[in-house]
Amino acid sequence: MARGLNKAMIIGFVEQDPEIRATANGQPVTSFSISTNRRWTTNAGETRESTEWFNVVAWGNLAEIANQRLRRNQRVYVEGHLQTRSWEDASGQRRYRTEIVANKLIPMDIPDNLSQEQIAEEDQGAPLCLNQVMVIGNLGRDPEMRYTPGGQAVTSFNLAATRTWTTADGDRRDATEWFNVVSWGSLAEICNQYLSKGRRVYIEGELRTRGWEQPDGKKYFRTELVANEMILLGPRPKQEGTEEPDRDEPPF
Repeated sequence: MARGLNKAMIIGFVEQDPEIRATANGQPVTSFSISTNRRWTTNAGETRESTEWFNVVAWGNLAEIANQRLRRNQRVYVEGHLQTRSWEDASGQRRYRTEIVANKLIPMDIPDNLSQEQIAEEDQGAPLCLNQVMVIGNLGRDPEMRYTPGGQAVTSFNLAATRTWTTADGDRRDATEWFNVVSWGSLAEICNQYLSKGRRVYIEGELRTRGWEQPDGKKYFRTELVANEMILLGPRPKQEGTEEPDRDEPPF
């Protein structure tokens, strides 16, 4: 079994033409954003809709292909891993940006004479949009459960997933990414009961980003993995140096 798993699969629409640049050593890098649309029905029978945005980065040959083939409003399948980078802005505030580092891109061209509603009806086998993330990792802290005013259970915890790869020079590298995980309802109660710091688990769900404003007027955003499946994999192996970094937490 893999030491860790960090895999994202997205089907969405390109929101801007890709931008390509070159690193100091000449490697091409292309970045663009895509959006996914999610529809669901509430317990009260109301239809709701929300849009999620994703920042995508492609490197090397894939960057050149993305720059050549992708255009605004085009439907595309993106597969890769999630990566969060941080920097300090001019005011000294620490900022975070979560990106999908692509290893596969498949353009899904749409006929100009079809509307999105027609596509959704005629393409039942393949969803119009897809937002699926699969992670294997270890809990960085014990889960915390609370209840909404409506009495629904919500459990949150963080998960560290380590990705291992080999560079072009043959060097073996490791990188650990942290995920903020949220579960709802009966799954929230199961996570709160059976999970604890260090436990190794498989989580499957979708990415969602929410924002809030502090009393000082500053806006913050937080990307979360909303779980719809959890599988216990066993205890965490003993190792040092896997501590969760400090992150801004929104008020509940």
